[in-house]
Parts: sequence; C-alpha cells; structure tokens
Amino acid sequence: MAFDTLRFRAFGRLAMLLSAICALGGSAWGQTCVFNGTNLPAHAEGYAERIGDITVSCTGGTVGATVSLTMFVSLNATITNRLDANGDPTGITFTGPGVTVGSLRVTSPTNLSMSAVNYTVTLAPVVMTLTGLRAAIAPLPTPVVNASFVGIGATFNTGAQLPLATGVPTLLSSALSNGVPCGGSALPTTLDFATFASTSTSSTIRVTEAAVGAFATKLAADDSGTRIIVKLTGYGSGVRVFVPDAIVGNSGTVPTATGAFNTTVNSGTYTPAANQLLLARVASPDANGAGGSLAFAAPVGITTFSTMTELTVINGAAQVVYEVLDGNPAVQESAHVPVFVVVPTTTCPSALVPTLTATLGPVSTVATATRADAIPRFAAATAGSDCSVLSDCNAPYYPKLSVDQTPISLSGTSLGDTRSATVRVGNTGSGILPWTTSISYVSDANWLSISPATGTNNATLQVIADSSKLAEGTYAAIITVSAGTYGSAQIPVTFTVGPVGVVVQNVGNAASFQYGTVAPGSYAVLYGLNMGGTNVSVSFNGLAASLVYTSATQINLIVPAVLAGQQAAGVIVTVDGKVSNTFRVTLVPNAPGVFNPGIVNFTGGQVNTVTNPAARGDIILVFLTGLATPVTGQVTVNIGTLTNLIPAYAGPQGTLPALNQVNITVPAGLPATPNPVPVQVCIPNSVGQQACSNSVNLYIK
Repeated sequence: MAFDTLRFRAFGRLAMLLSAICALGGSAWGQTCVFNGTNLPAHAEGYAERIGDITVSCTGGTVGATVSLTMFVSLNATITNRLDANGDPTGITFTGPGVTVGSLRVTSPTNLSMSAVNYTVTLAPVVMTLTGLRAAIAPLPTPVVNASFVGIGATFNTGAQLPLATGVPTLLSSALSNGVPCGGSALPTTLDFATFASTSTSSTIRVTEAAVGAFATKLAADDSGTRIIVKLTGYGSGVRVFVPDAIVGNSGTVPTATGAFNTTVNSGTYTPAANQLLLARVASPDANGAGGSLAFAAPVGITTFSTMTELTVINGAAQVVYEVLDGNPAVQESAHVPVFVVVPTTTCPSALVPTLTATLGPVSTVATATRADAIPRFAAATAGSDCSVLSDCNAPYYPKLSVDQTPISLSGTSLGDTRSATVRVGNTGSGILPWTTSISYVSDANWLSISPATGTNNATLQVIADSSKLAEGTYAAIITVSAGTYGSAQIPVTFTVGPVGVVVQNVGNAASFQYGTVAPGSYAVLYGLNMGGTNVSVSFNGLAASLVYTSATQINLIVPAVLAGQQAAGVIVTVDGKVSNTFRVTLVPNAPGVFNPGIVNFTGGQVNTVTNPAARGDIILVFLTGLATPVTGQVTVNIGTLTNLIPAYAGPQGTLPALNQVNITVPAGLPATPNPVPVQVCIPNSVGQQACSNSVNLYIK
C-alpha cells in the first residue's frame, strides 16, 4: 500500500481519536506515560542501522481498568527495516507485560504507528519497549537519529527529541604497495600462505576500526556481519593475484602478516571464544559486496590458517570481500590483508604501482525500506588513514615524499621561447611512492608545464615556462606535488616576461610559401620580429644556414643540406647576440615549391607571361626548390587536366645553389581552355604518397 494512502488513513484515525479524547476532557483512564530512548553507536556510513530502543512507562489510573492507546514515532531519518510481502516492516516489536498490539505499521518513510495497544492498569508501572528499528544514517547532515513520540489515550511527555543513534566513522586504512616487479614474482610450488610469503612479492592494506566495536559480527536479523571490500587496481596485464581465505586481526593469538608495517610473517592463528578479530573471505559476492558465502565457518578449536585463493583480474583490477566472524568489542582492532602477485619476468621500464583501497560493504545507495536490499548496507566511502590512530604516521616503513621547495624564478621575453628549471622529487622512506603534479595559476593560465607529470620514487622534474603567447608582465603559479597520505609539497613559480625580443614566427618554403615543412638544401623563408641587425645568423639544430636576404621581419636562407635524414629541426635566430625562441620545423626529403613567376620558355629564353606565351609542343623550364639531391623518386608534372607527365630533366639547376629545374614539353593535345593553365610538380614522399608543389600559371599561344 502506498505511503500517502497509509498516512491519510492513519491521520484520519488520529483525528477521530483526538476528538474523542477532547470530549472526555483528558485521559480516559488517568494514565500518565513517559517515553525515553537508548542512544546506540552506529555506522555513520550505514543505510540500515540498528537504532536504540524506546521505552514507554505508564502510571496512575484505576487499577484493573483496560487501557487502549495509539502511539506514533517520528524519526528525522527514513525507517529502513526490511518489508514483508504486505509492505509491513519486519524485525520491529513493541512489548510489555500483559500488552497486546493491534497493528504496527510504517505510515510514511519516517513514521511508525502502534494502534490498539491494550493492557490492564496495575499498581506497578506498565513498561513497554519498542525495539528493532533501523534507520538510514548516511544521508543525514549530522549523523544523529532523533525520535519524537506522541500518543492518544493517556497524558504523554510529548515534544521531547530522543537521540536513538549516533553515527561514527567505521573504517580506516593504510596501504604499503611493493608494486609488480619487472623481475617477476614466481608462482609457488605449494599454494599456501607460508610458501607465497617466502617466494612472491606482496603488498598489504591494513584496515582499522575508526571506533571501538565498529567491526560488528552478524546479528540474528542481519544478512551479514561487517564486510570490508578491498579494491585492487593498476595491476596491468598478465598479473595473477592471490589472497588469504582467513585474516586474523591484531587481537588474535598470532595475527596474519607478511612483515609489512614492521610485523612478523605469519598466516594467522585464531582461538575461539577469546574475543579475537577474525575475517573470512566471502566467496562469489556481487560487485557491491553483497550475497555469496563464507569461505569457512567459524572454527571451534584453535586454528592456524594457510589456504589461499586466486582473484579474477580484469583490466588490471580485482576485489576481495571479507566478513567479520569474531572480534573484541572492547578494544580498537585492526587487521592486515596481504595481496600476493604472480607475474613473469618482463622488460617493463619500471614496476607497476597498484593501488589498494578499502571500503565497507555491501555498498548501496538505497536509503528506504525495501523487501530485498542487504542489511546492513553502506554508502561508498573510501577509508581514511589509520596511522594517527595507531601512532605510526612517521614510521620508517612508510614512503615519505621529499621535494625541493625552493621558489622558482624565471625570465623571458614576450612572444619568446621557453625557460626551464628543475625540481628534485624523492622518497626518503621505504617502499614505492607514487606521486602526481598539478598546477594552479595565480594569473593567466597554460603557460607552465611539468615533465614528467607523474612518477614513482625519485625523479628530476623539468618545469617549463612558455612565453610564446604571453604579453609583457609578471606571471605566477603554484606547483603541487602530491603523494596522497604520504605527503605533498608546493613550489611557487614566478615568470617575468619582458618586452618582445627576437622572435621567430614561421618558417616555410621560399617558393610556395607553404609553412611548417622544409627540405634540407632548399630555399626557405623565415618570418619574425626584431630580426634586423649588424650581425644576424640562423641555425637549424645548431647548424648555420646560408642567408640570402635579411630584414627586421623576413629572412631568406638555404636550409643546411647536411640535415638530410633528420625529421625535425629547431630554428634559432641570433641578432647581435640576442637569441630568439626555438621554432620547430618538420624536415622532409622533398618539399617542392615552384617560384612565381618561375616558368621560362626554352625558345627565346623569356619568362612565360601573357605577352610571352609558349606554344604546344614547346619545351618549358620550370624553376623550383625543395628537391633532394640526388633526386629520389620519379618527378612528374601536372599541366592542366593532363597529369603525371614525365619531364625530360628534373634536378639541380647547376648554377645557383638550392635551385632546381624541371624541363617539360607542353603536350600537343593540351585543351584550348582554360588559358592560362596551372602547372604543378610532384614527387613521392618518404611514405609513397605524392608531395606536390604549389600551382603556377602557364600561358599558351
């Protein structure tokens, strides 16, 4: 039945009863009832937490009289007891000596009604107890469940707020990751704990109660005891992962440990009925940690565990679920969960650094009463650090981040090149320390970069400030190096950008004016700012170029031929000792570019123009730059719609350096229109595709 319908009926009955009471002028039986509550500790992350009992103590009235009461409880949290097939809550009771209850119903998500509560007045107080309520604490802004109580048929101390549960965090953890070694981690001959511990690499996550008694065992009405989900990520491909079936905690006879956190290696020994923490692996739970079955039942005698289980690893990730079978509610307990890896020897550049995290399970988002959702269930919340609780935050077995935090001050010129500095990052503790970097800008953005941006243990960071898009001014940023719980550090960066200096803005083919790509040994054009001076030079990867023309904004040059075979070059202009930015240009064997005008009629030796056209069948000379010497591949010419024409000659011009010449006959079958016709020179590039020049006009008679 819908909550709205239930609420309407309940409030209708309440209105009729109140009218009857008012007509009587007070309590019909002279009873005065006082309600009180028990405030229980609960999981702050819980959606179906047991909350405290409410007691109702009624006195006075006529001995032997029959009393009939209706009472209502209202919570500040949703009631999350499991519902039966009729939609009524299960597990809730309201009892007392000689007390009968007609119905007990959830009338809205936060309200419970008890109607036809009947008993006989006695000399002694009649004490009734409401027990078994569950509530969702996780969504509350403050993790305290309060109840208000009203009743009909007696005088009640209404208006008071009863605290019934106070949520406290449940789970803390710390992890020591030894990674997945490139040198491999062998599969033991015997798949038991002792052999794994002596032959295989392992990492360990330590889980700790955030409050005494937080690791609760299964209650009669629960689906499970406290479950802990250990999530494993970053294991890469081909890695096999094994975990123990049983984990004995620090209160055990001999705790489970692999030597991490300065412990003694042992598979764990447990003694029953001694209040010792014992976790059992859950076989085949769902992805949220619900369902499945325990790998073993609670032992009845002293037991030393040894069995191991392989986890399923998908895309480098896996998880294992453990359930609390036993514990000591009077002490703060912790347990070590070791994770062993099996991997063949590889040629990886560095060890993988898996991440181990812990959260309560089953994980859920359901904060209402339902028929099927797990009890208990919890919001997804990764555990915080337990080192402060266990007083070992500065222990030498933890990684420890070390960063050179000396402020960085760089200077450059507007529209100029990059400037750089180095920062040392290291691990002065033990194990593997993964770290990341980030940049926050005080003014303007995206002028700073870090290489490498992430890493493990020791490295030298290259901090690079780029002024190519910055105006004159002072810029500031803060670099943060973070290693999570193992520390973080900040380095302030100041970048002072002066006036525009010598700037290279573009480099390209001097004939085609196609930019970004040039061929060694060809004519190139360079555009920039402030490039005029007495002593001007241009270098490609440190090799001097031959200058043909210089001005403040343009330089024509010949790209050094000895760069042949290289794929890129950094171009730098130096003017009277002032050095420009480094402009990156792509190098290719052939980058043909035809000069314009660049066609000469062989007959008469005149430049081909509208007044000096060529006839069909005549030879024309096409002058260009950008062909390799010697020429690599078949040069072809496109004239109008006629393509892939084979020239009589293609190669160096012979007189001027970097100048190429192609001799081609104008086809007799060239169509009459259009006139002029476009001419283009092509040659296969390094991957077999045609590299074609710009088009120039050929005038035909």
